[in-house]
Formats: sequence, structure tokens, C-alpha cells
Amino acid sequence: MQVLTVVKKTQQYASRKDIGRIFGYADPTRLLKAFRDYAVADIDVFYPRKPYIKQSGMDTIYDIVCFAYFIENKDLLEAGTRSVSFKEELPRLREAYRE
Repeated sequence: MQVLTVVKKTQQYASRKDIGRIFGYADPTRLLKAFRDYAVADIDVFYPRKPYIKQSGMDTIYDIVCFAYFIENKDLLEAGTRSVSFKEELPRLREAYRE
């Protein structure tokens, strides 16, 4: 007999439309572009997670927790501060967004 362990996991990635619904934006296109630009410029910020996945033939999907971190700290991150860290915020973000 084998014992199996089940781990409940919620949705990690969301489409543009779903991101808009989750965070209450009618059209999050500009925010998502700023998020992608930031993620490309500072690729190690969101390690070990992948902030977004560009799928061929489909829309880009975004990591909900990474996007939440970006939105909550947008001004600080774009200013280049090191007073906030994704690693330190990750447990709180996981709890807040039920991951």
C-alpha cells in the first residue's frame, strides 16, 4: 500500500482579462506592459518564480503573486529601491492571494 499526499494548489497564472478582474482594473494593458518591462529589466527579482509566460499563438499569462508584488510596490521598484524584497514578501503574498 502506498500513502499519497495531496496538496491543494490554486491557480498560479492568469490571463490579461483575469488579472483585470482580480485586481479591479477595467483595462490593465498599460500596467501589464510596465510589469513585463520591469520583469525583463530585472530578471532576478522574482526568482524562483517566472513572472509571465508568453505562449505561442495565445495570450501571455501572468503570475498572480508576482504581479501583486509589482502593483503593491510599483513606485519603490521603479525607483530602484532595495528596501523591499520579493523573497521576504512571498509568504505574505501567498497568504493574501490564497496560493
